[in-house]
Amino acid sequence: MLLLVVVGVTVTLQAQRWRATDDIPRYGRYLKEALPAAETFRFVDRNTPHYRGYRTAADGAEELVGLGFFTVDFARGVVGYKGEIWMLVGMAPTGAIINVSMVYHNEPFGYFSIDLPEFLAQFQDQNVLAPLTVGEDIDAISRATITNKAAVRSIRESSRKMAREFLSERDTEP
Repeated sequence: MLLLVVVGVTVTLQAQRWRATDDIPRYGRYLKEALPAAETFRFVDRNTPHYRGYRTAADGAEELVGLGFFTVDFARGVVGYKGEIWMLVGMAPTGAIINVSMVYHNEPFGYFSIDLPEFLAQFQDQNVLAPLTVGEDIDAISRATITNKAAVRSIRESSRKMAREFLSERDTEP
């Protein structure tokens, strides 16, 4: 019985491994990949935990360049062949995807499908309202169909949820 409890705790901690937190240095590499124009990052923990990337404008003011968020925080339940696929999505305030950083996955065929730079590059400059569907505007790089579809679905769902949250937040600001 004790062994099951220990295993259960380990699995829970493992699943929480890449959730958004205020530990920005831990995720610095992925944040810079997802939001390359950002100079500084801040963690926002409201309804939807995410990061905001800023740069200093010519007049010295701070300018929001994008939002960074983990797909697993928004598209819960979307799993590939072997489990969740953890990606950090960078999105412009306009709703365009800036970049996607692959953080971690357990997919047996990820190394020739979703890990390829060509796969993730397909999302750059895509609007969150685009279909973002394998076979329509996103090409499956390999025959790892379950893995590809899960990765695309988690990017699509999480991007749309983040856009809705950000837009509703902007509507309520004074």
